Amino acid sequence: MSVSQLPTFSIPAKKLWEQIPMDKRTLLLGNVWCSHCSGETTIINYKGKVAKGNLILEGDCKKCRGPVTRFIER
Repeated sequence: MSVSQLPTFSIPAKKLWEQIPMDKRTLLLGNVWCSHCSGETTIINYKGKVAKGNLILEGDCKKCRGPVTRFIER
């Protein structure tokens, strides 16, 4: 992953993300729905933020590069 593709997180999002075990993080990143591909994909070039106490990852579909979002409830 190049420097431009490293994930960026708000401080609260980084704290939540780091509480998730590494193996679970990998599963979450690889289990994202893409409406353009109509299927499961991996999120890339993502950023993290917190909304209403939940972690939101916004990035691109690995297959088509379209926008995707991963909502992670607390």
